[in-house]
Amino acid sequence: MNISTNLKAIDMIKGEILSEIANLYRTLADYDEIGEYECVTNEIATVIAMDYILARRLGLSFSSVDNKISELLTIGEENGHELEVEFADMSELKRYLKSR
Repeated sequence: MNISTNLKAIDMIKGEILSEIANLYRTLADYDEIGEYECVTNEIATVIAMDYILARRLGLSFSSVDNKISELLTIGEENGHELEVEFADMSELKRYLKSR
């Protein structure tokens, strides 16, 4: 693949990520009223998938992204991140990722 084609793909992916984040924020603005859980799930899943694809286009492996996520979750646990202290979100996500 040539460089210009790869750059075009990267720009397209970045645009899709930003667009989907904007959709997510619009949905969440009225979340209590509409209760569209499926829509939120789709938007979050799309952002995550496109982030992985962007990483690949940038020359990173999927496993390197997974490893970095695990590392960041560990740091959050060890440093007492507020989401970990109050809700145990980081340790729960880390357990989930290990179980897959």
